[in-house]
Amino acid sequence: MDFWDSVLRMVSALAVVLALMMVVVAIARRVMGARAGAGADAPLVRVLGTGYLGPKKSISVVSVAGELLIIGATATDLIPLGRVRPVAQAQTKSEIDGQMDLEMNTRYPAS
Repeated sequence: MDFWDSVLRMVSALAVVLALMMVVVAIARRVMGARAGAGADAPLVRVLGTGYLGPKKSISVVSVAGELLIIGATATDLIPLGRVRPVAQAQTKSEIDGQMDLEMNTRYPAS
């Protein structure tokens, strides 16, 4: 009798622990899912375009939380190259090109 009592206690304790873990996971999913008004339909990071420069070398335009970033990627590194205003805010293509030239000159001045 003593053996079956301890088995019953162990199984019931395991059931309680598993139930508590399931409740914690459900609460965590509910809290983490509502992140800054962005639901599951709106990803925080989107790759808008990628240009390949060579083997394992590329440049990508990435939208992160509404900002457009230019990222250089190699096999081992991600390098921020600059930022671009969204097209809706830019007036013309030449204005975008001028902004990128200005950012590149301030980030990497000519020697």
